[in-house]
This record gives sequence, C-alpha cells and structure tokens, in this order.
Amino acid sequence: MRKQYDDFTQMKPKDMSKSISDMTYMYLNPETGEPTKVPPSHYEKILDQVAEKYVSEATSRQFLSIMYNQLSALKKEDEKYFYQALLCIDFGLNPKDLRIDDQIALECTYDYLTDKQRNEKKEFHALDAEFYNAYTEAKSDPNLQSQVIKASNNYEQRENYNNHRYYDGEER
Repeated sequence: MRKQYDDFTQMKPKDMSKSISDMTYMYLNPETGEPTKVPPSHYEKILDQVAEKYVSEATSRQFLSIMYNQLSALKKEDEKYFYQALLCIDFGLNPKDLRIDDQIALECTYDYLTDKQRNEKKEFHALDAEFYNAYTEAKSDPNLQSQVIKASNNYEQRENYNNHRYYDGEER
C-alpha cells in the first residue's frame, strides 16, 4: 500500500516545500483558531541547506543520547556512587584525593539527598531548583524561543551568504 510519504520523497524540493506549507496550513492554532501560514520559501531554504549541517546536528544529538544512556545506566547500577560522583564533579573533588572530612560530607550529602528524594517523590530534582526553573522557564517562554530561532535564522542567512559569496576560496 503506497503512502503519501512515498510520493513525497519523490518530489523536487520546490514541490516538497509547497506540500509542507499546505500541511502546515491545515494546522489550526488552538489560541486563534486560524490556519498556520508558513510560506513555501521558508521550507525551500531549509531543504536547500547543505546536508553537513544536519549531519552535525544529528551527531550532536546522538552524542547527547550516548551520554544520557551512559549516565542513566550508571545511576541504575549504583545510585549512591552516581550521585557522589556528580557531587565530586560539581565541587571539583577528585575521588582519589578525598580527605576524611570530604568522605563524611559526601556520605551526609547523599543521605540528605535520599531523604529529600523519599519525601518529595516525583517533585524531587537532584539539580538545584534554579537549574530546574531555568529549564522550565526557557521551555515555556515563547518570546525566548522566538529570539533564539531568529538569532539562529540570522546566523544561517549570514553563513549561506558567505558560502554563496565565495567559490573555491575566491570571491565571486
């Protein structure tokens, strides 16, 4: 059974852009109830970008996934040493050089952390509340999201301009 995706992948970038624009238009904004208008030229610029940029982004995301999986496995393997290692990193301590007072402080801090985790249950966050709040605010602030997207778009436009301006190291 042939799907729309199969036909979509056979299109040229200009036709893909129009199709994506039409799909986006079909999404009704929940706040205004109006269709979402994005010109096909926006998608065409994205589809025309060099694939290396996306390879770099995919590699970065893959690296983050690897780090996440490693940390998650370490936490599951031994939560105590996981948190104590994070504390050592945060305080700039090398576990090989821990003095007795450092060892006692790590044990007490881990006990404090587990008590807090037990009491707060799902509300518990190992990172400082300021980090959690900063993440939550950044994620839910449409103005900040818009500013970052604009800055990224401006950067990409400058890069594209510079890449098109020079060919084989010589200015056109």
